[in-house]
Amino acid sequence: MIGAGRRDDLAAVLRIYAEAVAVLTEIWHEWFSARIRLAATAIGIIADTMPRLTASERASYVEQVERLHTDGHTVLERYTDPSGHWGPEGRAWVKRLDAETLRARWLAGVAAPPAEVLVDAWREAVVLYDDYGHVHETARVRATLAAVLRASGDAAGAREQADRARESARRLGAQPLLDELRALGSSPVRAEGAPDTLTARETEILALVAEGRSNGEIGKLLFISAKTVSVHVSNILGKLGAGGRTEAAAIARRRGLIPG
Repeated sequence: MIGAGRRDDLAAVLRIYAEAVAVLTEIWHEWFSARIRLAATAIGIIADTMPRLTASERASYVEQVERLHTDGHTVLERYTDPSGHWGPEGRAWVKRLDAETLRARWLAGVAAPPAEVLVDAWREAVVLYDDYGHVHETARVRATLAAVLRASGDAAGAREQADRARESARRLGAQPLLDELRALGSSPVRAEGAPDTLTARETEILALVAEGRSNGEIGKLLFISAKTVSVHVSNILGKLGAGGRTEAAAIARRRGLIPG
């Protein structure tokens, strides 16, 4: 039921995007500038859900992300003036579109960028939204940067960005953002590795380990040898910094790599 709910939610996001584009195309034209913002927002929602999807679902939704990213850049190509300059709002949303796409790939482990490339993209997004002067969106982007920093191992940087986002959210009375930041703040201080450090196969095996299955049982389910499973489990423990199978499962649930 949980998996079905996730798929339904993401399908709804894509449906709403398509419906909004259809309506606004009738009012304006197909490649209206706000389509960049719609695409970036949809990609961000998909990215948030990536760690809780199966390997096949992640691959499928990365394809949707790439389609949305292409939509946004088609708008950019059609609207860019000869000097190549957009206003501050447009520049901020274009960077957000690219940063969300990188984050989705990173969390899916598909064409994943290096962590430093992802972090730099979100730092640039913060600067652009700050220049634009949209306090709430700047705080949202800082919250995402904080999550990226934490996942990539920079706990101190994550706390700094989260604190700044929290301060803005409190001034605005933005309770949903405060709730999001509270969840981020409750994460362990010790970084447990970036979400894309596990391969799709390792994530699949980790989910079965969390169910309490033995190496032999996992091997039969996945049509590989128990010895191969053992090698994968050893790699999983090392990447998560876990001392055993039970701890690995707990870390994975806490980080949203597998259903809780």
